[in-house]
Amino acid sequence: MNMKLAFFCLFVCLFNLQAQQILTGNIVDENEMELPYSNVQILSLDSIPLQGSTTDSLGCFTIRDVKAGEYLLSVSYIGYITQVIPFEMPTTDYQFPPIILKTDKVVLNEVKVTGNSFIQKKDHLLIIPDKQQIKHAFGGYDLLYNLMIPGLTIDRKNKTVTSLAGKVTLYINGVEADMREIQALQPKDIERVEYYVMPKTGQFTGDAASVNYITKIYKTGGYITLDGDQTIGYTKGIYNIASKILHNNTSYIFFGGAKMAKYNGTEIGKSEDLFFPDHTIHRTTMNNNAHYKSNQQYAQFKVSNNTKKCDLSASASFVRDDTPNDEQNRVLNYNRQEHDSIHSFERRDNKSQKGAINLTGAFRVDDRQFIKVRLNGAYTKNKYNRLYTENEQRSLSNVDEDLYSFDAFLGYNYKPNEKNSLYTKITHFHNITSTNYGGDYFSLQHLWEGETLLATEYTHTFNKKVMAIFAPGVSWINYKLRGQDLQEIWNLRLNTGVRCSLDSKQWLFLIFALGNNQPDISYLNTANQTIDFYQIKRGNPYLDNTQIYTIFGMYEGSFHPLFNVQGKLYYEYNKNNVYNHYSVEGNKLISSYASNNSFSTTNVEIAISSRFSENFRTNVNLKYNYMNVPEVSGLHENNFFASLDVNYFIKAFAINAYAKTTERKLDQSTLIYTKTPAIYGLSVRYSGKNWMAEVGAENPFTKHQHYREYANYGVYRYNQVQTSRIYQQTAYVKLAYTFDFGKKTSRENNDVDRSINSAILKAR
Repeated sequence: MNMKLAFFCLFVCLFNLQAQQILTGNIVDENEMELPYSNVQILSLDSIPLQGSTTDSLGCFTIRDVKAGEYLLSVSYIGYITQVIPFEMPTTDYQFPPIILKTDKVVLNEVKVTGNSFIQKKDHLLIIPDKQQIKHAFGGYDLLYNLMIPGLTIDRKNKTVTSLAGKVTLYINGVEADMREIQALQPKDIERVEYYVMPKTGQFTGDAASVNYITKIYKTGGYITLDGDQTIGYTKGIYNIASKILHNNTSYIFFGGAKMAKYNGTEIGKSEDLFFPDHTIHRTTMNNNAHYKSNQQYAQFKVSNNTKKCDLSASASFVRDDTPNDEQNRVLNYNRQEHDSIHSFERRDNKSQKGAINLTGAFRVDDRQFIKVRLNGAYTKNKYNRLYTENEQRSLSNVDEDLYSFDAFLGYNYKPNEKNSLYTKITHFHNITSTNYGGDYFSLQHLWEGETLLATEYTHTFNKKVMAIFAPGVSWINYKLRGQDLQEIWNLRLNTGVRCSLDSKQWLFLIFALGNNQPDISYLNTANQTIDFYQIKRGNPYLDNTQIYTIFGMYEGSFHPLFNVQGKLYYEYNKNNVYNHYSVEGNKLISSYASNNSFSTTNVEIAISSRFSENFRTNVNLKYNYMNVPEVSGLHENNFFASLDVNYFIKAFAINAYAKTTERKLDQSTLIYTKTPAIYGLSVRYSGKNWMAEVGAENPFTKHQHYREYANYGVYRYNQVQTSRIYQQTAYVKLAYTFDFGKKTSRENNDVDRSINSAILKAR
């Protein structure tokens, strides 16, 4: 550095100390591919850390309030050689020339994590997958399962993820992803995983919990992937194909698949009591010849464009769902002498077709401002037919429904500095349904409903250990059934809490929340449906809105490099809880819905994950749950639950064993007591370069598992035991293969929403 420049820098330091500028830059690899979530630090000349940041999904970083002077810039990324670059910050904003990180050929794709792979950050847990976890995974769910994050439950069969805080929302590089997107991720492309519990800042705000997969980003290439999962013991299979072509910033993705299930022989034993003013009917039901068959097909085409300033995507999808065979043959016995044994038959057919369009956009206005928009629309055609007989008596129901739905979202995030953040969002959901009922009862039900949510969230970081959140909001619910009065409900919302780091390995989170939940659209009608010749199903368009009060505390810590612990204490009170309600009308029992009671849940849970060696990993979960309806004496349930997952890796093979104890619940909406049987299983997987094969068995030594239900509604009570092929000895085979072409591209799949919504009132 020449003498004049040195004197100039000295002058700036002495006489312009208040001048603070913005430093920006971009991190790429040797192939000029962006390196998202790289670590960037400003060091003093004697290597003392001063400020830091991470790059975004496009490899860009911004560090604010940098004083003029001489510094060192340290840039690091897993699998690449760390660079330390001397630089001089001028008195104006400065954009650093592109920084190129070179591959560390010694550690690339062979990252060996010693000690603890769980890194506690200010507001989340960072997990770095090790070699074994990556090698023995095929898809994002497998890898997440192998990580054995305490408090996370991954159902690889059904592709669901839950946490101690509730349902987990999944992301890829900060963009919300669907089940199929996660399944199609290639583990070797996943650099790290971020786990947020009840996040209160940024794009994950509002989630009960969030998992963000951070992957390598490629510029061109493509792939075709095939996967299949076939159950043995009863017929059930899922088969998918996906293809992606990427060119520069634009990707074209196609996804399609099919799902089918078929099984017979479900046995149901049921005892019922129907209490009328002048008499009581007791009956028993035996069902030993049930048949079930369903199939589903789905497809989606998606186009995405990602630049430094914005991420845009558009998709069109189609889902067909058909249950052509759902039959039960029963024998009924009544306590009244005039009745002999009665043969009963029930058949239900469901057909649905849904087309949907999804548009999303994320815009980075500058380093302080972020805007996200979403617009989704769908049309669903539903058909429902039911035939019920008792000897010569017949009941018939035919229902056709047209359902139009859309939702819109606008979110704005402003972060003036590192200590403060303001997030505002407005969301609107809307459904319009026209349902034509025929058969025993004729009616036309036309319903429109909407909910608008407005919320603002302010987050303040006091220091490195304490962060507080205050998030007020309001909800406006309105719905109208043709021929009925307009229903409008306003609700206040609140989400406030504090996050505290006890030390570098422990943190504590406390929160209070006030929310609401509107009734299911299938409840909001005046339709009647025959259950049997003593019972009628009826909707209720005048249900109250449920108000939800939550107190939540969570602890997370690492007591040892090989052990990680997560604990939860949770209480939720639901005022005006919507639940099943029975009443008597003449010689009929009316099964409807009410909202004049409450429901509370108290939950204590602890989860421990362990890595005893590079090849041996475990995850243990212990839970106590107390469910209660305060207004009804004796209507409560206690449940103790435990689960264990074990992974053992041997070269190219992975052995997994799991077990779950019996679980008892009092269902919040139906008020039915349920007891699900214990489950255990074993699987062996072989992983090759681009393909995977797995065989497994569930309950291999169990022949008579039972599913139990019990309910008491005052005028009606029942006790039921069900034995089904799906609860007994089963096995499965999985095969998957991926073919790459051109240059490498990151794994991505389509966000096909395969769920089918409906406002049809169904007799169950």
